[in-house]
Amino acid sequence: MSGQGSSPDESFSNVAAGCTLRETRASSNNSSSNSNSNNNGNENNMETSPSAAAAGISSSGEQQLRRHSSSERGNQSPSSPWMDYSGAGDDNNETRSALAPIIDDDAAARVSTLAEPPRQGTSQGGISSSSERRTQSNAARFFHSYYQNRAYRDEVGAVSYSGASYSASAGAAGISSSSSNLMSPSVVAGGGVSSSTSLSSSSSPIYGELTVYSWGRGEDGQLGIGDTSDQDEPTYVDALRGVGVKEIACGSGHTVVLTVEGEVYTWGRGDDGRLGHGDNGWKYVPRLTHSLTGQIITRVTCGSYHTAAVSSNGDLFTWGGGMYGKLGHGNESGHSTPRRVDALAGMNIVDIACGSRHTAVVTNRGCLYTWGDKENGVAGHGDTEGHQYTPKLLERLSGKKVVQLSACGFHTGCLTDQMEVYTWGEGKFGRLGHGAERNCHSPRLVESLLGKRPRQIACGGFHSAVITHDGKMYTFGGGEHGQLGHGDKVRRKSPCNSSIAMGFSFSHAYSISSHMSQVNKLRPTLVQALENIVLQQITCGWSHSVALTTNGEVYTWGNGDHGKLGHGNGKKVSTPQLVEKLIGQKVVSVASYNEHTAALVEPNAILSEGGSRRRTPGVMVPVSAGFLHDMKDMVNEDEYSDVTFIVEGQPVYAHRAVLSKRCDHFAAMFRSGMRESEAGAEIPIPTMSRPVFLMILEYLYTDTVKIDIEHAVDLYIASDLYQIDTLRDMCSIVVRRGIGSDNATYLLQQAHDAHCQVIKDIAMEHIVANFDVISKGEEIKAVSHGLLLEILSLRP
Repeated sequence: MSGQGSSPDESFSNVAAGCTLRETRASSNNSSSNSNSNNNGNENNMETSPSAAAAGISSSGEQQLRRHSSSERGNQSPSSPWMDYSGAGDDNNETRSALAPIIDDDAAARVSTLAEPPRQGTSQGGISSSSERRTQSNAARFFHSYYQNRAYRDEVGAVSYSGASYSASAGAAGISSSSSNLMSPSVVAGGGVSSSTSLSSSSSPIYGELTVYSWGRGEDGQLGIGDTSDQDEPTYVDALRGVGVKEIACGSGHTVVLTVEGEVYTWGRGDDGRLGHGDNGWKYVPRLTHSLTGQIITRVTCGSYHTAAVSSNGDLFTWGGGMYGKLGHGNESGHSTPRRVDALAGMNIVDIACGSRHTAVVTNRGCLYTWGDKENGVAGHGDTEGHQYTPKLLERLSGKKVVQLSACGFHTGCLTDQMEVYTWGEGKFGRLGHGAERNCHSPRLVESLLGKRPRQIACGGFHSAVITHDGKMYTFGGGEHGQLGHGDKVRRKSPCNSSIAMGFSFSHAYSISSHMSQVNKLRPTLVQALENIVLQQITCGWSHSVALTTNGEVYTWGNGDHGKLGHGNGKKVSTPQLVEKLIGQKVVSVASYNEHTAALVEPNAILSEGGSRRRTPGVMVPVSAGFLHDMKDMVNEDEYSDVTFIVEGQPVYAHRAVLSKRCDHFAAMFRSGMRESEAGAEIPIPTMSRPVFLMILEYLYTDTVKIDIEHAVDLYIASDLYQIDTLRDMCSIVVRRGIGSDNATYLLQQAHDAHCQVIKDIAMEHIVANFDVISKGEEIKAVSHGLLLEILSLRP
């Protein structure tokens, strides 16, 4: 059955809610006028319709999705056929065969874009896009639209322009900054969580290049690094060097970025035409979407099989798989190039979100439109049969102003200007937060969040998360993979009352099933592990979560398959854990969806004492990522080197000018007049391991370095010796964040033997606080007798 449209009377009644007749006219244009669409545009067959065939669209991607019923989706087990495709990783042989990649061999299509490598190839350099840049007048149009759209946020109270602080509309928490970026980054996360940061009216703009890092599953090329390998730590996307990235979004097997000039690059899985390049080819490095030339894009987002973008004049463009009518073009036909959604023409779209089978948008008046699948109430219009093929106004929210939107999988959430959270769609595992697992066919208020002043909602595959104005986070829904972040180790069978340190209490409801090792939460529950950390943004994947702090640090937890948590392994983590590879860098936004994660990093921000961030005041051009990579290549490079260190019997090559400028210790050494100051001299380093010394050099050359817990103590001592205070402080942060019951005693003994009192105090504090657990482990036997007595003396 096709969806039923709104009557003229219903459309007229919406005017009182602040939605114009021109906006509501989209509600009356639906699938009833496209009764043949199921025959002509159904993606169940490889040969769908003449238009789809002409576009070269393969329907295999969504074909697999339709095969599974709601009952199959109810099982979160990784062995479930549903999770094989949409959750745990597409390992089904039939699916993999049907979705074999099609490599684009059209050389003409690569002009002014990246060359496409073979499937197992490597990245072939950065993007040379000077011929593709917009004119200055186009940039002016973009900025005009940017400010115009943000004016709506200010009107509804979601944006502050006062002083030097700015708050993030549509999702990011309030951030205080002495200098904000003119092109403040936006991110579309968790399948459509938009979090655009606004501007400070009094601070000078800082122009520069945000760098892109990605990690997790790479089988579809979605990491953009030129091959199909998985990455278990954040990996720099070198192909975007020189491209001014403003926003990033992750889909199911593909990724999209938006540049400061309003251009769109896509890469990854290309079946269903989701990349927008006019074919089904898979791209392993970012490629410019030429079909959007002439449009200045201000917002992008991804669903499982489709992509959407908003232009500077508020038009919506969609492309990819059209099953369930989720593209909004009045049928189920797919499109391999962006196509404007005519039903929304002139409505000034400011926010978008895409799920697996549906799409939702918000206008500048705060009116919410949805379309796509109606099963389980996904579209939110109260009925559950058929599909909604064109945008339809969500009647339940008439009179409300929606300021932020999120969707992923089969449910949706939104935030109003009154700080109310509404959710609807499939309720399995309690992902809607209403205290039960029932589906909700139209938006329903999440009552337990009243009074908590929420500022962002993020929807994942089986769970949801909310950030409040004071930076706290609440999660609810499925917790089998630890994605809720509560670290629960036992099943809970009955509700209990839990008092929160913030001064209020509420009842928690829980749900368990025989196959689950983690408890589900049917109502929003405070993530206590992050209670003392102020959060800026949250994004949810199908079975993992990613949180960004106001300090620019990133925490991840949940299912670690394919390394999507970024911790250097594929292990599950049930409580938030800091992503160490990004320590010392200023992350400004994060994105995730199914099996991969991405982050935008501000190159010129560094970590200062106490873990806070500092930036050089005034207008400046930050160091580019390309320069940092070139500097890293110079570490231990004998060409052009003029000083050699001997570490553990092996030479390490360096450059006096760099070391002298970056480190007073080396500057004094080379000016001393001693043998070390002579050109070509070999300088022995007898008290330091080679890995630690190379880490010291990498930091001095690039201002960044990955610090692993294994070398943290030795690196702390070395950086203290060389008077590199920032690096020394970073080591203590790594230890404090990474210490656990399995390594605390090792760190204690190592720090004690090295006379490193700071690290010793951190380890001792952790052991004393967790003595009952640690004392039962084998590791405690390696602690010396004197340290054991010291531990016992500190116990209460």
